[in-house]
Formats: sequence, C-alpha cells, structure tokens
Amino acid sequence: MPQFIKATANIEIPEGFKIVNTNQLGTDNESLLGRTWTMKELRSWMGNKSADWIKKYVIYNSRFSREIQQMMNDKLIIESKGNGSPWFFNAYEMAKFLDKHWTEFDWRASK
Repeated sequence: MPQFIKATANIEIPEGFKIVNTNQLGTDNESLLGRTWTMKELRSWMGNKSADWIKKYVIYNSRFSREIQQMMNDKLIIESKGNGSPWFFNAYEMAKFLDKHWTEFDWRASK
C-alpha cells in the first residue's frame, strides 16, 4: 500500500504579480486582457444600450466621476473628440469597473 505525506509550502509572489482565477479570464479568444473596446463593443457588452445612455448613466455620471476621470488620466478610457473620433476603452479595466458598479446603473432608463 502506498504511503503519502502531506506538506505545505510558502511561496512568495513577486511584487507586481497577482494570482487570478483563470475561469474569470475566459478562453484565449474571450480574454479581455490586452483588448481595446470601441463604443460599439462596449454597447454590445452592456446589452446594446445606446452610446447616449452609456455616456449619461456611466461615463458622465457624477457618481462615478472620480473613477472615470482616473481611468481617463491613465489612458484606460480615451474620449471621443468629435465627429469621426472614436472612443476607446481598455476592455479588461472597463469590464472590472462595470462589474463593480453593475447594481448601481439605471438599467430601466431608456435612451
């Protein structure tokens, strides 16, 4: 009959690294890491809400202004500067933001 020894070990995680649940990242094709969303892709992610709805209830909502401004400062959100100038969102960071505030959005509001 085989014998077993149970052992535990401490492993130091280098600064700047995190352990993540890979189930939350999705498959390689679904991963948000390193992806950029346009407004159209963000709209799709948010159940096809209009760009105006997203601007009003998420991007320009005073409740989220500090976080959104920090994301803009960090170039995680690049604001459109007029006609033909697209919005860009760091998909991974924006998805984390949306998940964090999901219950705070006014989903019943139309526009």
